[in-house]
Amino acid sequence: MADNQQSRFEKSLGLLTIRFVSLLQKAKDGVLDLKIAADMLAVRQKRRIYDITNVLEGIGLIEKKSKNSIQWK
Repeated sequence: MADNQQSRFEKSLGLLTIRFVSLLQKAKDGVLDLKIAADMLAVRQKRRIYDITNVLEGIGLIEKKSKNSIQWK
């Protein structure tokens, strides 16, 4: 059961958000391509990346630069 919980935590949206923000902080000029981010984070469902970006955009931390890229505001 402990292995199952750890696996579930590793897939959590909270942890994925932390990893996503870390990628964004390291991105050149603060611009991140969402396709590359999904590949680097090994996300099977891009919907999870969009969930993160929608929240960060909603609270005014990021903005869409183009269809598949975002940047710090």
